[in-house]
Amino acid sequence: MRFSRVFFCLSLVLVLGSLAAAGTTHNRQKRTIGGQEFERGRWPWLALLRATIVTERLFGFLPIRHYHLYCGGVLLNRRWILTAAHCFTEDGSGGAQPGNWEARLGTVSLRSSPGEHFLNIVGQLLDDNNLRQWEIGIDRIVLHPGYNSSNLFSDDVALIRLSEPAPHSSRVQPISLPSPLVANFPRVGQMCTTKGWGCTTNGGSVVSRAREVQLPIYSPQLCSLHFAMTNSNKRLCAGYRNRNIGVCNGDSGSPLVCMSGSQYTLAGIVSFASRHRPESFPAVFTRVQAYLPWINSIVNTL
Repeated sequence: MRFSRVFFCLSLVLVLGSLAAAGTTHNRQKRTIGGQEFERGRWPWLALLRATIVTERLFGFLPIRHYHLYCGGVLLNRRWILTAAHCFTEDGSGGAQPGNWEARLGTVSLRSSPGEHFLNIVGQLLDDNNLRQWEIGIDRIVLHPGYNSSNLFSDDVALIRLSEPAPHSSRVQPISLPSPLVANFPRVGQMCTTKGWGCTTNGGSVVSRAREVQLPIYSPQLCSLHFAMTNSNKRLCAGYRNRNIGVCNGDSGSPLVCMSGSQYTLAGIVSFASRHRPESFPAVFTRVQAYLPWINSIVNTL
């Protein structure tokens, strides 16, 4: 009986997989602001952070109205995710409460489809983490003590702790952090990749499937002029001028990764872009290398 159930589940998985592949082929060329969709597992450290903020309760306790906040993040190890501090401060007290947030790992979907829900059940039956959908609560939010939204989001970095360890899976893996000893990482002109659920057009909403975009590291001197920015040694700029390419609303906290040697390495975290023309200016990222001592002090002690 158990063998029959497992065989039936596997058969359905194969059918759904074939249908999904057939249905998404034409979508791979859909563009964000210069980007494109990618397959699940391509960037196994990418995390979707979602907060559910209740705005109205029936009888004072039963939620009947709510809205969502979204940010990206990057998995550092099985318990910690790195993201942007402003994700938790720009929407009142609700965004600052860990219990309102959860992390989705190993996915490219903003919300699980019926097929993904089914695969999650099959993954539990077969004890196969690669089929599972992982939605894990947050039990701690740690903002950098120097964060200041009034100073162009200076020290815009935060760590969040998962309420339970992330799984062992080929689709859920931590990112490599940069070495503090490498002085020229990333170098100006180097092509790097950021990805997230940001809008596809200026003023749009988050998208249903994550997208990636390749951006060159931009001159820090020119970027500082564009944004009247100080302390550029703790920031990175990546992108173009007037190329219709860039990050957008909803990409906050998402990782910028660059090749270092033979592996992708975390270089930056999306902080902000031009408010009115994000597709026409480079984006500003928090330079992760500048925060390694702070990251290690939190991750290794809490």
